[in-house]
Amino acid sequence: MAKYIIWILLFSGVLVTFSGCKQKKKKDTAFNEKSQKEILVYCENSMLDIVLNLKEQFEEEYNCKIRIQNDCAQNLMDVISYTGKGDIYIPSSTATFQKFYSQTGQALMDSVLVGYNSLTFMVKKGNPTKFDGKFSSLLHNKYSLIIADPETSSVGLETQKLLKRHNIYNEILPKVVSLTTDSRGLIKSLKNDQADVVIDWKSNQYVSPNRDYIEIIEPKTENNHLIPTYAATLSCSSQPTLSNAFLKFTNTHLNESQLSKYGFTRRETIIF
Repeated sequence: MAKYIIWILLFSGVLVTFSGCKQKKKKDTAFNEKSQKEILVYCENSMLDIVLNLKEQFEEEYNCKIRIQNDCAQNLMDVISYTGKGDIYIPSSTATFQKFYSQTGQALMDSVLVGYNSLTFMVKKGNPTKFDGKFSSLLHNKYSLIIADPETSSVGLETQKLLKRHNIYNEILPKVVSLTTDSRGLIKSLKNDQADVVIDWKSNQYVSPNRDYIEIIEPKTENNHLIPTYAATLSCSSQPTLSNAFLKFTNTHLNESQLSKYGFTRRETIIF
């Protein structure tokens, strides 16, 4: 009987030991998660897939967390202005860089080239209205045109510049059905039959769901340019060393093959 009691006590001791180990491991894991450094990345919607591509690799290599907030450029700047927090800003072009400080109170510090994008016409799959890709055709009442608002998004600002280079912006504006806040609104307007033609980032055709609904019509002009996209660190960054590491990581990990999957390029001529 005594021997039996001893075995029960020994077995109980083993259970307590294992239980203690489990609790300790759980506490250690919680401590590690709590002590992990974190950076907040603001990106415009058209840059989201590229940032998600970098996120998992960077987190694993640097044992950190990346939080992502995506929206149109104006909304992102409003959040930065209100909170005074954030580490990285990645708009769809540098169009908003000039007004960034005046609208947010924060400075853009170091930056790195992500890649080049370009503007293109987009129509519904099959091009039912037979849009020919000519800017002069936009002046006809045959097509319902929707563009992005230059006050809220990079694509809107770059579209405004493009149409002004063709000297038709002021003529086009009264014919525009509506202005969307960002590129997502442009795609949605095609899907919902609100527009026959939109002007959007070419990279948005590479987003999987979009391919089933839209096709691109290359502008019949030489007056179109590749538009550089940069990632920049913010002066309010709480993790400046880690933020700069993210810039370097972006520069080295986004090769031409990866960028082409998202409709971007590092080449300075339009070939895709």
